[in-house]
Amino acid sequence: MELIVSLPGNELELALAAKRGGADAVKVHMNAMHRASGLSFGAYEEEAPRVREIIAHSGLKAGLMPGQETLPSVGELNALIDSGLSFLDIYAHHLPASYLELGLRTRLIPAIDHTWSADETAMLSRLQVKGKAAFSMLEASIVPPEYYGTRLNARDLAAYADAVSRSAVPILVPTQKFIIPEDVAALSDAGIAALMIGVIVTGPTPGGIEKVTASFRNAIDGLPA
Repeated sequence: MELIVSLPGNELELALAAKRGGADAVKVHMNAMHRASGLSFGAYEEEAPRVREIIAHSGLKAGLMPGQETLPSVGELNALIDSGLSFLDIYAHHLPASYLELGLRTRLIPAIDHTWSADETAMLSRLQVKGKAAFSMLEASIVPPEYYGTRLNARDLAAYADAVSRSAVPILVPTQKFIIPEDVAALSDAGIAALMIGVIVTGPTPGGIEKVTASFRNAIDGLPA
């Protein structure tokens, strides 16, 4: 199971804390308000230098949530990919058709939201570009906002497992729910390929990010081979 830390700010210090905790990758943001933390992220011109610093100096793979209604151009994203950006993670209904060929150069991960349907999961996972799978993974961001921060339950696991069963590509789960390390085994049993922990479970500080990331790293490393 891959462990990704969604950073509450585009700061190298936070990425280094995730690395010390054992993360495989970090996710940064631009053109967005981070709902869980209440922090805002600026436009490409403001955030790109910070993103490049994280790519160059964190020692981790780094991905980007590029925005919602306002988005970088394909050329701007190609420049970040040239700098080493490892993946793009964006809601499917915000993902422009012009972005699809970026998936030939980096991992492209569309997210389905709480309005998702089984048919949407299947269709997205099977989309192709130039004869190849358009997406390397789907993010199951399927929790309604009113349930953010509540404990993971059996209904959530059943929904994630259903998405896994219908998808032709691996499923990533973000911590919209308050997921704890003891939940990792159940997520693995449901077929989840990657877990992305964010501020709901890590908190906003480097110390919290390092400590919580380490606890999830230990839980993942303890899964049966």
